[in-house]
Amino acid sequence: MSDELRLFLETRDRPYCFRCLRQAFPPESVRDRIERMLRAGAPILIGEGRCAICRQATIVVAYIPGDPDLARRDAD
Repeated sequence: MSDELRLFLETRDRPYCFRCLRQAFPPESVRDRIERMLRAGAPILIGEGRCAICRQATIVVAYIPGDPDLARRDAD
């Protein structure tokens, strides 16, 4: 599954909000692509956090490389 959004998330360990991801990947539905990744088994987390781009505390998505405890880490 060579997908630009997945590659973007895999190369970073920070959470991003859907709005900022939509701006970075405008032609497609970010939520649909992330749902496809989740169904394919990618270690994607969707939860509350602070976006690494706009710094807004909201629902964020992050790629979790390994330990699920990293899911609660905010980007400071």
